[in-house]
Amino acid sequence: MIASARPATAVAKPVGWAAVPRAAVPRAAVPRVAVPRAARTRTAGTTRATRTVRAALVAGITALAVITSPGVSRAPAMASSLPAAASPVETALSAGVVVENWRGYSGPFRKTHDLNRIVVVSARGATDGKALKLQLDPHPGTGPRMGVEIASNNPAFRYGTFGTRMKTANCAGQVRPGVVTGTFTYSMDHSDANANGLPDNDEIDFEVLCAQPEVIWMSIWTDYDELTETPRKISRAVDLRTGQVIYNCYLMTWTGSCEPLMVGEDSPATVTPVPGFNSATQFHSYWFRWQPNRIRFYATGSSDAPILLWDYQGLASRIPQKTAMFLQNVWHTDGWDPFNGRARNVPTRATSAYLDSSTVPRWTTPPWPPSKP
Repeated sequence: MIASARPATAVAKPVGWAAVPRAAVPRAAVPRVAVPRAARTRTAGTTRATRTVRAALVAGITALAVITSPGVSRAPAMASSLPAAASPVETALSAGVVVENWRGYSGPFRKTHDLNRIVVVSARGATDGKALKLQLDPHPGTGPRMGVEIASNNPAFRYGTFGTRMKTANCAGQVRPGVVTGTFTYSMDHSDANANGLPDNDEIDFEVLCAQPEVIWMSIWTDYDELTETPRKISRAVDLRTGQVIYNCYLMTWTGSCEPLMVGEDSPATVTPVPGFNSATQFHSYWFRWQPNRIRFYATGSSDAPILLWDYQGLASRIPQKTAMFLQNVWHTDGWDPFNGRARNVPTRATSAYLDSSTVPRWTTPPWPPSKP
């Protein structure tokens, strides 16, 4: 469903989590470069496991009882949770988004395979003192389906602004564990709509590896063939402490080199640095604005001023066009290393991310049950 311009007054207010039953253009003159280990070791098994659990989610195998209270205005909270950028296209976000402030039961979201480790807690630095804790237990299994995750009840967003204000998973005191914190859109439709001979795999994401919390990964997927392990994706990694773009690569194979970048795929060349940036110890906002021919990724620094991380204006065929749900998760990876060295160990302590707020586009009809009397 395309995000609507519904008036700002019709937003459901959450009041607490319910109990969760557990359920099973011309090419730019850029030469090919070798694909860093950090980028090519995210295995096909991860994608297969992710598809399996999300298929179960959509089929209704996992459920969450949802309670909402009568709609109230949320416009004041939106501005503080997701500040507008100086660019005209990023102003007045409150007119087009719904912000879940995680005070309790959620209308816009549900838990998926959470193993009962998702709760609202007091959190210093959160806008209202409350945050949703996504706890990955010690010694978890590998892959997203063994992690903790929330998903939007609406599985059919198409374009708009998606984001979160959060602290990513903190692995301090552990020996190089492999833990991913993800914020992303994902489509369950894997038909070959773009007719390129590969199953579609539409996804737009932010991801952070806990062993390198100063680096923000962003990826745009359109296709993935599980049998041949053939991706179609472009990724960028930014070190926010230095403002350096340390990776920008379009991949058509896990083991080969980066493809030459197209015009509009590598901007800006650098970003505003945030000295001392640590995504795991500080609350920051991260969001992307998804349009049919453009995707812009943002984060906030120490002053909550928006920073443009990536303004992707490459070929529209490299931008997801299918409807998608919005998800956030924490999970263990044993096959994706950061740039500062190998980090694949199983976490030995509970490792948690904290969501101060989550933001999705508006819709015409809320995709959750009506409020209880």
